Order: sequence, then structure tokens, then C-alpha cells
Amino acid sequence: MSLSYVNVHGKAISPSRMAAMRAEALEQERQKRVAAKADQVSAHKGWRVTGIPPEALSKAKEEHARLQVMARKAGGKPVEDFDEQAWLRKAKRSAVRSKPYSLQEAAQQCKELAMKAGWIDVQIQEIKKVVS
Repeated sequence: MSLSYVNVHGKAISPSRMAAMRAEALEQERQKRVAAKADQVSAHKGWRVTGIPPEALSKAKEEHARLQVMARKAGGKPVEDFDEQAWLRKAKRSAVRSKPYSLQEAAQQCKELAMKAGWIDVQIQEIKKVVS
């Protein structure tokens, strides 16, 4: 016994025709998704200056030194020395200014001032909002 398909009028549809209809529906769905992606427009929302605050590195070194002392006192496994490069890779970046700049030149000036003030690895990021 095999399955047989019928349309809304009760007429039989062959399995090959059913597979073709399925493929056609999948293609239409794919085209809809592609068209929806193409319709998305990104709106510029400003420029944000981010970096690592100047005191964050010293605090991390102090915390690591405390951890080493506690490990020595407990007699446990010795803690490795502080790896500054690894910490910089994983450090949480924060905004130099909470409100984004509307001009890139203003963000560039803020970046330069932050670097002079001791901020580490300062970057300018463009803020975009995708509008469908």
C-alpha cells in the first residue's frame, strides 16, 4: 500500500509532482528571506570611544598578587605570574564617554585625550542600527 496525495479538488497528485511542489515552496521561501535581508537598511547612530581605564591594569595586578599570596599561605598549587598580554586580550572595554559622538572628528579628539590620560587600547567604534 502506498500513500497517495490529492489536491483541494480531490484529484490525485503523483509523488514526483508533490516533490516538485515542495521544492518550489522551499525556493519561494528562500527568495522571501533574501528579499527581506536586502530590505534592511542600517542607520548611523554615532561614534563611541572605548578602551580600558587606566587604573584597571594596576587593580588587576594587585588582585593577582593577592591571589598568589593566598595560594602560598594555603600551601596549594602556586599561581603563575601575571600575564599582562593575556589580561589585555580578555579585559572588559568600557566607554570613555557614555554618550556617543555624532562626528567622527570629535570621537578622534576624545580618543587622543583618553590616550594622553592613560587609557589603554583606545578604539573608535561606529554605532549602527539595522532597520528592517
